Amino acid sequence: MAALKYWVWLATLPGLGTRTRLQLLEHFGSPEDIYYADEGELLLTPDITKAQAALLADKSLERTEQVLADCARDGQFILTMGDSLYPNRLRTIFDPPILLYGKGALPVFDDEVAVTVVGTRSCTPYGVRAASQLGYELSKQGALLVSGMAKGIDGEALKGALRAGGFTAAVLGGGADVIYPAENRRLYQDIAATGVILSEYPPGTVPKADHFPVRNRLLSALSLATVVVEAPEKSGALITAATALEQGREVFAVPGPFDAPMSRGTNALIREGAGLVCEAWDVLSFYESRYPHKLRPLRAKLPPLPKGST
Repeated sequence: MAALKYWVWLATLPGLGTRTRLQLLEHFGSPEDIYYADEGELLLTPDITKAQAALLADKSLERTEQVLADCARDGQFILTMGDSLYPNRLRTIFDPPILLYGKGALPVFDDEVAVTVVGTRSCTPYGVRAASQLGYELSKQGALLVSGMAKGIDGEALKGALRAGGFTAAVLGGGADVIYPAENRRLYQDIAATGVILSEYPPGTVPKADHFPVRNRLLSALSLATVVVEAPEKSGALITAATALEQGREVFAVPGPFDAPMSRGTNALIREGAGLVCEAWDVLSFYESRYPHKLRPLRAKLPPLPKGST
């Protein structure tokens, strides 16, 4: 706990960006050493300005103690870059979070065939069916489903995975204790009970518009592949797909009707080279040889979900 408080202090110190925190860790080796460094020592860190050094002069642990108390009260764990369970899939990206807050059971992401499924909030009945069926099939065949728990495609994919009895991971744009949207309360509870809720924001943080593009890099980084189910031309899901490509991940998309506005983004992804997905095995077949102990290919096509199950 003594070391943990310095991680939380560094992560919650206002005015510092992720890259600055990472540079400090690289230079000093630990948050505790950063905490006890004086201004002169801090300024020896590459690219650290006097203004940033002044911010780091704030040695108050009041905010830190509050975050730790909130986590304890809500049953949240804190996973830092110093922990062995911190995913290497995150360590290798340009701007990994120095810590994550979470609820539920933390999987070993590096050992999982994790697949991120994202799409528009304003999905059509076709998108609902596709997301639900894809989430169900992915989980039935051994994948860990990752998504953002947003209204629309994200939520429907997670619900499909839960119906299949699969492990799910929701990465939020607010605190891990903040249910957003409120209508997804039951979904949130189900994921927390059987999977994991993750966030880089401390407890009580209300989601803001600029949180979601930042959060999206985690959605794609935790997984081997990102699948976009339904998205118009200007959709946040396309940001996730672009980030996945930057991170060296595979990108797939579910095709839609050629004249459907809600499928213009996904159809464009396919035109630009994304893998076309008509069933889950179109994605999982890429990883069968690497994860034969994880995947359970179903030679017979899974039946569609029962009517009313979405």
